[in-house]
Amino acid sequence: MQANKKNLSKKIGYIDESGDKSIHFEKGGVSTFFIVSAIIIDENSNSRVREEFRAIARKHTQAPEIKSSSKAFRDIDKRINFLKDISKLDFRIYSVIVDKRKVFEDSGLQFRDSFYKYVNGLLDHELYDYYPYLELVSDNHGSEKFMDGFISYVEKNHKQTELFKGPEFKFSDSKEEPLIQLADFIAGSIAKCYEPDKVEYRSKEILQILNRHILHLREWPENPPKLFRKIEDGDQKYDQELVDFIFFRINEFVNANQNRTEIEIKNQIICLNYLIYRFKKDPYEYIFSDEIIDRIKIRDIHLTKRLFSKEVIGNLRDNKILITSSQSGYKIPCCKGDLIRFYNNYSSKIIPMIDTLGKTDIIIRSATSGNINLLEDNDYKLLKDLIETSASR
Repeated sequence: MQANKKNLSKKIGYIDESGDKSIHFEKGGVSTFFIVSAIIIDENSNSRVREEFRAIARKHTQAPEIKSSSKAFRDIDKRINFLKDISKLDFRIYSVIVDKRKVFEDSGLQFRDSFYKYVNGLLDHELYDYYPYLELVSDNHGSEKFMDGFISYVEKNHKQTELFKGPEFKFSDSKEEPLIQLADFIAGSIAKCYEPDKVEYRSKEILQILNRHILHLREWPENPPKLFRKIEDGDQKYDQELVDFIFFRINEFVNANQNRTEIEIKNQIICLNYLIYRFKKDPYEYIFSDEIIDRIKIRDIHLTKRLFSKEVIGNLRDNKILITSSQSGYKIPCCKGDLIRFYNNYSSKIIPMIDTLGKTDIIIRSATSGNINLLEDNDYKLLKDLIETSASR
């Protein structure tokens, strides 16, 4: 599956962060999470989305600038209502969410500069995987000038390919650019699902409202996965050993392939990212193939369900990544029940096919007085054994 670069539409990403650079998160007023969110909009839709956001903002507040931290949105009910309105707009969300406590405890990144260089690398690797033609816009008065470091990193480290010829960056005043305000509000709202002193009783609704817009919430460190739906220790349905093995294999695959430029590999990683996000949201939920194909389609790559099953899911399974399926869709399995449904799904297709072959063989032998008996050929010995086993059930 190849993409024609002439058909790749240009996207504009408005980027903002929530949290601070301090590594002294044990102090009061210092965030434990650092979150960078990019709001991605098709260049052809940019003006329309900007005007629609302005209209929504005027409906909710008279303030000249929308800011997530403003007094107007400290009330969680008002924030939820605003999110419901902006969720009607046409944009996508990609976020990197870093738990600073785990980074500095476990990873060996003991210095702030090394930490932010690594975050820059995460953004570079994954954001441009989704959008080869991407212009990024950031607030020129942004706190800590995070984008300065990201721009420097990309220009120095990003590998140019046939589809990606170089980064485009621009700074703008958030007071004059409403879509930077949108990025600020999304980043701040996602923080309310993670930052311990910001989580509220309705925080879980935030990701539910934004769900159809989310490409990936890239948590780091990510293994073991953080679940948005809490799994009780005594829940026998959830198999931690199974989940740990699957995520070990996923991490191996991503680490081995994240620098490859083949479109097929990019599609597989996009698929994995979305399956991971949905697993963390609800490990028991299945995802229809249309939803995953829709995430791949943002790269102007159009897959049929058959090609998706063969080239994306099939190749991931060939790489020993366990993805189960049923009539309800695809998922990363978390319990024995998922595996049973997977086996049942294939059994319901395979066994009738075997039975049909057995009936066909009887008809052929009857019609030819036994002169044609294909199942006696060594080439069909395994098939004959399967037919006889099925018939003896």
